[in-house]
Amino acid sequence: MTTVNRPKSSAWAYTWVFALGFVGFICGYFGQAILLAAQSDAAPLFGIVVSGPIGLFVGVLLGAWSTRLHLSNEQNLVFLLVAMIAVAVGTLYVAVSKYNETIQLVDAELVGCERVDRLLASQTEMWSEVAARPIVNARPNWQQEIPDMLRAQPGVVLTMRIYQEAWVREQRWRWGGVSHRVDDLQSVNETKQVFAAIADPAPLSPCERFTIGERRFSALVWEKSNPTPPAKLPTFLGLRVLQQVPPEYIRYIPKPK
Repeated sequence: MTTVNRPKSSAWAYTWVFALGFVGFICGYFGQAILLAAQSDAAPLFGIVVSGPIGLFVGVLLGAWSTRLHLSNEQNLVFLLVAMIAVAVGTLYVAVSKYNETIQLVDAELVGCERVDRLLASQTEMWSEVAARPIVNARPNWQQEIPDMLRAQPGVVLTMRIYQEAWVREQRWRWGGVSHRVDDLQSVNETKQVFAAIADPAPLSPCERFTIGERRFSALVWEKSNPTPPAKLPTFLGLRVLQQVPPEYIRYIPKPK
């Protein structure tokens, strides 16, 4: 008569809890570091606060299930490996599923235009307060370089009323690949200031190049500038840059009826 090797129930119950909790924690804590070119500062918290405890909870449930069914050692091992793979894949998917916003596609009407002077003054005061904080490593001589920023990027501040918007999102992978997603257009009613560059030669009245009341689809892009305060004028002003819609995203613009 063949005898089946029955395990001690408590030993396998603890094994389920430890194994799934450990997999959930490791994949949540290091998932973005393993798969993405750059991870968010809060990424490790996902493993500590979310995926690790969820793995423990799932381990408790499945450990109780295996005990109730009196599974053999071999059956416990097979089911545990399957569960560990499922927890690992699920955790990694959730860890990298949030794509970063890059381009804002907008259907907007131009309702105002002004020179950058007024906003520049208020932003200079704001950045002065930020730079004065002890914990901030401010860029040296940044106030003296403001005229250079103005000459390098001449432009105006436009006020736009946005009626529809869609975000282009991207994910950069550690092996060099880039994935993109484009949201569906959503109806909004929002007024926003943006920076519009002016090509040389700059006119005496820079706003004359823009038509108040014109409505069109455009792209709003955030120019990254790592120093503090930023070394690029639009970022210094806290504004996205108005651009034409890139060719690869024109197909997402609805055709006129």
